[in-house]
Amino acid sequence: MISSHTLFHSLVQGMDLIGMMLLMGGLVFRTLVASPAPGQAFPLERLLPFFLLLIGLSDLALRSQMISGQPPAEIWSFLPAVLLKSHFGKVWMVRMFLLSLLGATAIMKSGGRTGEGLAIMAGVFLLLTASLSGHAADSGDFSLAVLGDWLHLLAASAWIGGLFFLAFFLRRGIMLPTSSTLITAAKRFSPLAGACVVLVLATGSYQIWQRVGSLAALLQTPYGQLLLAKLVFVLLLLGLGAINRYHILPQLFQHPAAQLMTSAGDPLRKLLHTVTLEIGIGLAVIICVALLMQLPPARSQWASAYQMSGHSMNHMGQGEMRPSKLQPAEGASVKILAPKEGQVFKGDEVPLQFKMTKGKQGEHVHAYVDGELMGMFMSEKGTLTGIKPGQHILELRVVAKDHQTELDASDKVRFVVK
Repeated sequence: MISSHTLFHSLVQGMDLIGMMLLMGGLVFRTLVASPAPGQAFPLERLLPFFLLLIGLSDLALRSQMISGQPPAEIWSFLPAVLLKSHFGKVWMVRMFLLSLLGATAIMKSGGRTGEGLAIMAGVFLLLTASLSGHAADSGDFSLAVLGDWLHLLAASAWIGGLFFLAFFLRRGIMLPTSSTLITAAKRFSPLAGACVVLVLATGSYQIWQRVGSLAALLQTPYGQLLLAKLVFVLLLLGLGAINRYHILPQLFQHPAAQLMTSAGDPLRKLLHTVTLEIGIGLAVIICVALLMQLPPARSQWASAYQMSGHSMNHMGQGEMRPSKLQPAEGASVKILAPKEGQVFKGDEVPLQFKMTKGKQGEHVHAYVDGELMGMFMSEKGTLTGIKPGQHILELRVVAKDHQTELDASDKVRFVVK
């Protein structure tokens, strides 16, 4: 069963995915399909970077609250630690820079081809930050899994995000009407969508193999079952796309533009109806993806042996996630009382208990799981949440009031989550 905090985080992730896919889909559609004059962005494109900035700030606050265990009003002093010591924080800062760049290009009255190219490049790398924040980064930031996930997002954004702008374009054109322009847009979007479908299926197949691995894991884990629901929606999308490509578009192309609005069945309106339905199914796909991002991959859930499904150990091995250089303890110390060495847990929550001596500078502890910052604890009891299946190393370090100065006072234990 999916917990309430997972559902809430999935809502944030879903809004984020929708925003990114619409933004990239709009850029691609405007450049390759609609081809307006340079700098003439769709009104929604101008709003999306600022919407995503707000979503990003919300995500930062939510992650900081989850890590620190503090109420929202008290997380501000912990933000520097989240931004500078966690993988999420580093990716988040790059993401905010790209969104600021996209926002600046969106509000420019005349960016020309240079501004348009800059916006597309920023959008492409914005989707990369999503891949670096998800399951794809389990194998490292510079891995085939990240590349596959990135290409998957790019193709899905151009396809599903582009469908939204195609529907907008069709509705506006039918109301004017400007049928010849609509026929041109439909002719250009059809091969683009076809290429995106091929890339989505290829990269999606690789992701299924990497994250599921077996039919049993697909059928008997929450991740696999949710993935099956997503695949059903994708098949429906493919079916509607086939109807558009092989049934409606030929009708559209065989009629002169002047006769389309009076022809029996009106192919333009048929196309608008099926595209609108595709958009609705595409939203269902995105909801499934947002939920999948909060669950450990089926391969990790199915395997009871040592197998990391989080980002931390891989990043630590690359030297990216190691805690900061320690300062003299000056009387500080910490001893982990729970979990015990080698203790096994079920679920994603691990109770924590420790004994701390503050010394001259110590004020609280930072909890690292496999080298990644996972919590801040003022009291000597708490809970680590979102721990994925596998064997883990927990390290507690005594920290000064500034949340940055970590002392040479630490303790480690190993535990297992199944």
